[in-house]
Amino acid sequence: MKLKTEMMDDVAVVSLDGKLMGGPPASDVIRNEVYSLLNQNTKKIVFDLEKVTRMNSSGLGILISNLTSIKSKGGDLKLAALNENMKGIMVMTKLNTIFEISTTAEEAVKSF
Repeated sequence: MKLKTEMMDDVAVVSLDGKLMGGPPASDVIRNEVYSLLNQNTKKIVFDLEKVTRMNSSGLGILISNLTSIKSKGGDLKLAALNENMKGIMVMTKLNTIFEISTTAEEAVKSF
């Protein structure tokens, strides 16, 4: 799992690339980036999932864990650019009712 973060106004867009399958490497990289952003007082975060090819239940756990961490600091996390398979997983698990999901990262940024 690779990631790249860029700022769009006061919103951090974290672009994830690869398989969101859980395990220490993926969860640690993402968690460290989120904590770094929160420590810089960045509370509006978008996960751009356009380049994520697969996601399993551990990947969902990573998303939920980061949402909880961000909300506990008074922030919010939005998801963007999910492929059809990931959209289906979000609907099936009803996580689409917890996360705000946008078609593009730009749309997610504008929704803050």
